[in-house]
Amino acid sequence: MKKEIIEPLSKELLLPYTGIEQDWDIEMADSSRIDEFIKFYKDRSLCDNQKVALMSLILSSYDDFLNNNNLEVDKRWNEIKSIIKSERLIFVDLVEYWSLSNEIVQDNFFRITPLLRKLK
Repeated sequence: MKKEIIEPLSKELLLPYTGIEQDWDIEMADSSRIDEFIKFYKDRSLCDNQKVALMSLILSSYDDFLNNNNLEVDKRWNEIKSIIKSERLIFVDLVEYWSLSNEIVQDNFFRITPLLRKLK
């Protein structure tokens, strides 16, 4: 993700961004802020690149949440899924990444992989 996209998002979301992150969405993920990230997404007028960056952060945070709580899904998935479906074209690469299409060994899946596979 480009610095000119993630730096302003990080400032607005008060993320501990330093500029040296390799995997911004994974390093900035915060499972306790998923609702806040979703609200920010819905309330702001974002360009497509900002939407992709923010959805990447949401998905990474949600995956952490599911892992930390040993869950398969929770109520927020319907809201996340609705956003992805409403703008499917801009999220093709994200859905592909998280769904691990070529992986068959479930032990190698992300926790959200089965959810994303259903969106394909």
